[in-house]
Amino acid sequence: EVALEVCPEWTVLPEHRRAIGAIFNWCMDLPGPLLLHKGLWLCGNNGTGKTTLLQIVKRFCPIAGKLDMNGNPYGFRITNALEVCSRYEQKGDQGIETYIREPRQAFDELGAESIPSGYFGCAKNVMQHILLGRYDRRFGGFTHVATNLDFPDVMGFYGPRVYDRIKEMFNFILLKGTTFRGEIQPL
Repeated sequence: EVALEVCPEWTVLPEHRRAIGAIFNWCMDLPGPLLLHKGLWLCGNNGTGKTTLLQIVKRFCPIAGKLDMNGNPYGFRITNALEVCSRYEQKGDQGIETYIREPRQAFDELGAESIPSGYFGCAKNVMQHILLGRYDRRFGGFTHVATNLDFPDVMGFYGPRVYDRIKEMFNFILLKGTTFRGEIQPL
């Protein structure tokens, strides 16, 4: 029901059924293949529903009764990685500090951002910096990600330190398949 409110055309492909079931178990704090103390890393082809699924999880968790580590209804903010880098370019480290400190944060389109991003001559791999900062605070909250990056690409984009740390922070869910967006229909 929540999924259809977020996306009226939402459907579960047969190849995604196991992954979607595991995610909903995670949302309800039920045992399953996903570890309850880790965030969700949704990866796969363009148009396979990763962003929509992240929005569904955001809306479903409070309804399912999921609580955060302080006993409050579970919720999180979803921010596009391009927007995060734009904030750095406008305000420097002060503009991105909230993305490190926020206890529950999701990043959409990880890997689509410019690397490096610059602020008055200071170039930085912003998302690398944020993921390392969130790793240091991983016991106080969750991080979720939606990305088109394959796992080897993560190493190239963010380096071996981030690659190694994300294994401790995330449950990895691969959503492969053809795009839900359909074909271009020229006039």
